[in-house]
Amino acid sequence: MKKTELLLFGLFAMLTAAIWVSCKKDSGSGSKTPSASIKDTSQSVNENVGTASVIVNLSAAASQALKLNFTLSGTAILNGDYETDSTASITIPAGSSSGTLTFKIFDDPATEQSKTIHVKFTSSGNVTFATSEATITIQDNDPSRASTGLQTDLTWDAGSLVDLDMGLANNVVLDTTNGNVTVKSFNLVDSSVNVKGFESVLIKNTNPDGKYYLIVAYVTGTRTVNFTLTSNGPNVSNASFPDFFAASELGQEFFYGPINKAGSTYSRQSGAIFDLSQMKHYVYRGRIK
Repeated sequence: MKKTELLLFGLFAMLTAAIWVSCKKDSGSGSKTPSASIKDTSQSVNENVGTASVIVNLSAAASQALKLNFTLSGTAILNGDYETDSTASITIPAGSSSGTLTFKIFDDPATEQSKTIHVKFTSSGNVTFATSEATITIQDNDPSRASTGLQTDLTWDAGSLVDLDMGLANNVVLDTTNGNVTVKSFNLVDSSVNVKGFESVLIKNTNPDGKYYLIVAYVTGTRTVNFTLTSNGPNVSNASFPDFFAASELGQEFFYGPINKAGSTYSRQSGAIFDLSQMKHYVYRGRIK
């Protein structure tokens, strides 16, 4: 082989080797597993904030779409205190270096303790987590009205989104036709009809004395709903009563009472001790609005 040919062959071999090393480096860098971290692992928001978010940042832009699974826990009730587009995962698109999980916070009139949403992300194998958990604390913005009368809050369990409304009535007339006691007519004194979030009504100390009934209405939903009535007022502290609507009872209203009001004194039926569990339960078939 001539000297010139040997020189060209050597240059070709060196160039081929350089290209191979460069490709190997590029291939190696592209196959690295990105690291994910949460921007704010702890945050506190007011109930009227509207939305709150958990942001996940990647150490490098995703070369392909990344699905990040998560679980939700905490004291806040999903579809009672908040809702989210997904309850299982978020996807970070290819080329992006962050993803966001957004919560819509319900601003309702019920007086509650601070509640938490806890999020825990898990790896699907194509990402590692430097930090994988975050907590959002929801601060309630509704002061207690117990000093001005008997406040009763309506809350319910987690599950698919439902709409329960609440009312307060006096001048209730019961129908005992055919041996079934139902509500025939009433005067609506107060109502709480949020489309989303919990409900609250108040018998004011300044309202006329007499007999009052609490109303719970199952407006929309497809499931059994376990709910709780909790009353606070003069000489009444966290008196609660649990009940439920079956899925088949959609469109019905339950009346609970009577609650006897005398000035700023409240008692159930004729008893001196306020106990919601002693109230009678009546069914009204119609809309309370």
